[in-house]
Amino acid sequence: MRAIILKYLFLFCMIPALVSPSIAQVGINTTSPEGFLDVYNNPTPTEKYGLVLPRVSLTATNVMAPVTNPKTGVTAIPIGTTVFNTNVSATGSNDVTVGIYSWDGTQWIPQFNQEQSELFESNLYLLTRPVPPLPLLTNSGALSWSNIMVIFMTSFSVNYGGGGAKVPNEGSGSSESDGQLNIARQSGTFTLTLGSDTYDFPVHSYSTAYDPGIGATNYFAIWQQFNSTFYKDFTENEVINMTMIFDQDNAPEFVSNGNGGTGRGYVAYDIPCTVEITYIGEQ
Repeated sequence: MRAIILKYLFLFCMIPALVSPSIAQVGINTTSPEGFLDVYNNPTPTEKYGLVLPRVSLTATNVMAPVTNPKTGVTAIPIGTTVFNTNVSATGSNDVTVGIYSWDGTQWIPQFNQEQSELFESNLYLLTRPVPPLPLLTNSGALSWSNIMVIFMTSFSVNYGGGGAKVPNEGSGSSESDGQLNIARQSGTFTLTLGSDTYDFPVHSYSTAYDPGIGATNYFAIWQQFNSTFYKDFTENEVINMTMIFDQDNAPEFVSNGNGGTGRGYVAYDIPCTVEITYIGEQ
């Protein structure tokens, strides 16, 4: 009888040892896991290691294959299955690119922002005149993509300042100023061309000039910044040519009628004019 009691007592004591591993946290490279699975990277050694996810070649976000469920008789993979995709597709629908994806039950969800952008900048300190237009950016065939009906956001930022205004000449002629201060407005239009589409952005700036007898400071190149954002759809394999120019209006109230010397306007006086094109998703 004593032997039987000792036998059952031993089995009772072994139960916690058998059950604990099934409900305990799992630690890799640590004896104190702080979650269901804790992969610890020791900060002391120089060598660092990463966690390597299963690498697969997906064909589309709505196709589960080639990932399968190892459980016998079950074809669907569980929600939350995560893999690293090594393939890039360009079929125009449900395309994938390289990166981490998780399965939500019906499709693969990318675990990263699918955002690509390109920034174009003009040179600094450019002087303008009414004729000819001033070229700012030219990128022939620089923009292309291989998705169908993708949406791009275009951010446009330009700045313009007027040149030197004519000094007033009191009381001598109908075409001349009869005051002691000339506040003159100089204007023009930035034109951005993307493929067959053209976008015009009219701008202006003010300059001042005092009669020499006043002894006051004349002001010019008081540049203003103008910003605009718009969205555009492009199609598969479409190659886009981009140009941007500035066309200054006639400026009779400026030195040399705005066509030379200090009367010319200023583009990108301190900071460049820019066009940034950003991919934000499929149509």
